[in-house]
Amino acid sequence: MWSDNETDLDLLGFDFLVDEMVVALTQPRLLPLTMGVTGGWGSGKSSLLRIVSAELADIPDDETGHFVVVSFSPWQYEGYEDIKAALTEAVLARLQQEVEADGPQAEQVGRLRRMATSLRRPVRRLVGTALPAGAAIAAGAVDPALADAASMIAQGMVGSSESSQDSAGYSSEEEPEPVAAGAFRQQFGELMESLHKVRAVIVMIDDLDRCLPHTVVDTFEAIRLFLNVDKSAFVIAAHAEVVQAAIDQRYPGLRRSGASGLGAEYLEKMLQVEINIPALSAPEAETYMHLLLSELHLPQAKFTAVKEAVDQRRRGSALGVALNVGMAADTLGPDMPPELYRDMIWAAAVAPVLGSGLRGNPRQIKRFLNTLKLRLAGAERRGTTLDAAVLAKLMVLETQYLSDFQRLFDWQSAGPVNDRGNWLFAAEQRVRGIGEAGELEPAANEAPEGPSAAGARDGRRSTTRRPQSREAATAGGLDEEVRIWAEQPHIDAWLRMEPALGRKDLGPYFTFARAKLTLGANTAVLSAHIQELLGRLQSDVASRRRGAVTQVAESVVPADLPTLVDHLLQAVLHDPAGPATDGAAELCERIPAIAPTVCERLKLIPVEILRPKLATLVRRLPKGDPAVMALLDGWESSTSGAFVRTARQARGRR
Repeated sequence: MWSDNETDLDLLGFDFLVDEMVVALTQPRLLPLTMGVTGGWGSGKSSLLRIVSAELADIPDDETGHFVVVSFSPWQYEGYEDIKAALTEAVLARLQQEVEADGPQAEQVGRLRRMATSLRRPVRRLVGTALPAGAAIAAGAVDPALADAASMIAQGMVGSSESSQDSAGYSSEEEPEPVAAGAFRQQFGELMESLHKVRAVIVMIDDLDRCLPHTVVDTFEAIRLFLNVDKSAFVIAAHAEVVQAAIDQRYPGLRRSGASGLGAEYLEKMLQVEINIPALSAPEAETYMHLLLSELHLPQAKFTAVKEAVDQRRRGSALGVALNVGMAADTLGPDMPPELYRDMIWAAAVAPVLGSGLRGNPRQIKRFLNTLKLRLAGAERRGTTLDAAVLAKLMVLETQYLSDFQRLFDWQSAGPVNDRGNWLFAAEQRVRGIGEAGELEPAANEAPEGPSAAGARDGRRSTTRRPQSREAATAGGLDEEVRIWAEQPHIDAWLRMEPALGRKDLGPYFTFARAKLTLGANTAVLSAHIQELLGRLQSDVASRRRGAVTQVAESVVPADLPTLVDHLLQAVLHDPAGPATDGAAELCERIPAIAPTVCERLKLIPVEILRPKLATLVRRLPKGDPAVMALLDGWESSTSGAFVRTARQARGRR
């Protein structure tokens, strides 16, 4: 198992990013500097900060001194401390360690820490003036046309902050004298200049994208108003779009008419250098998975040797696979553990599909592997043996295409009905090519397992033969619905992955995914025609979905319609961001009578999860229907601004 926390061990090949950051942070001419490290959640921002911090700490002292690194997470203080005071205190507390206890610099640090205490809540006066003033400065610098609007907001907030009683219940007479930002910054700058053994103070700020909007802006303002002096640098790791949205929400009055908010431009103004963490490519994702597995199975000395070999290959080819089973065997020789060999085999099979499906996100890849290992361990405790390769292949479908995983379960649980016993085997053989004389090619897992094993032991053989052509697939055991399913590009790629599953008993594997499966939604009880329409209504191809909508409206008898809609909505609940939601909305537009049922199911889904399908839903749901209007009422009362705006637009409001 692997911890989900940040690490100072670079398994992602971040050395080129580390070099960029260290070079920039150690250039005196660039200071003071505010650097942004941007990337999606789970992309490795926190780990990159830890690695860079360790690099800076290891730089030996010279005549200009050494680097002082301060780590700070505003998220940990949110709700308990004023962030400006907390950040300032963290920096000063670290500098306290750099001065002599009885020297003049210690007295200077103590004075600044007492001044920083005045920044804490319930002092509202500084909070009310500094933030809007800083926003006005930033807005005017980005666009002079925004300066007047920003100043008006600043004045309004200053007035509100000087009321006789603040939100915490303290009267203005009880508040200590507010700190002047300029005076504090001047004294802080003098302290920094006097620290001759300190080359620079580097403040690593993490988790900003987890914070509320006011905390995000407060952090930037603390840097700009109090701490931005010579010999200082601030590194802010965050999801850029989240921070931009927080700034927009914090200052809605700065939004231009008919344009986006200030967030992107504000962030661009605040960050002089931006380091963007790219998503892992498919070869990088494969290397990362193999490194994680090597770390799990190897003693430290052997793992260090493997990692050094990987680092060497990365320097020669940054975008190629730097570790696979062959490369590991070259490094380890006969010392390669059999468990590592087996794990690397299945990891290589799933890595290309898994890496692209998880958008090259290291955290999601690690969580996939952790879930797989947990299921294997859970099965062992129950006395069940699972093949890690089979489990990994099924989990790829489960984590990325849940509706297809549900369909696979439904078909498997249908047993031999309509000769479906060999449908998966036939589908795999079809995408893998046609053997000579029409014979079925042996799969990698040829020996039958599970319920089919008894027949094999009795000497009975399957009479299913490979179809001689694509047109003959149906006659060879691949009916039309399965053929349509198998022709989807992502299913075609999945079927080609090793190992083949057609001869496997998959029942035990589904047991560990039952929390995501709808056990009562077995599509095998439906007619072949309804099953085909249901599959097409969940297609990623818009023309296929809309053709199915037309067929449902024209050919499905009223008695079958509720069952079809119920199965379709089960797929929507399991994967709201999938194509089944598009199909349900399009069907609802064509057949308004199903609107109440569709809307009742949509109410069960959190609005934020529905966000990717919002535009389709409000465009397709029949306008004027009471159930639709009730659904829009719920969206309009949502805290999500996007849903409020869209719901109002759907009602024809400005």
